[in-house]
Amino acid sequence: MPVIKSRSRQVNAIAGGSMDGSADLGVLFGCHSGVCGKCATTVLSGLKNLSEPTEEEAAMGLDPDRRLMCQCRINKGTVKLDLA
Repeated sequence: MPVIKSRSRQVNAIAGGSMDGSADLGVLFGCHSGVCGKCATTVLSGLKNLSEPTEEEAAMGLDPDRRLMCQCRINKGTVKLDLA
C-alpha cells in the first residue's frame, strides 16, 4: 500500500489514487484544477512513485522536485513531502 509521509506523520493511500490524503498532513488545497498553485509541495523523496507531471504542472513552471498535489497520483511506494 502506498504511503504519503511528512517529517512527522504518514497516511496510507490507494495505488493509482490521488494525493488528497496529503491534506491530512498539512497540504493546503485551493482550486483542485491545477491553476492556483496553492497545493504546490516539495517532494523530498519518492518522486518516481508519482505519476508524470501534468500539462497544468508544466505550465506553472515548478522546480523539478515540486508537484501540485491536486494533479499527481501516487502509484506505489512511499512519497515524503516537505511538511512539518
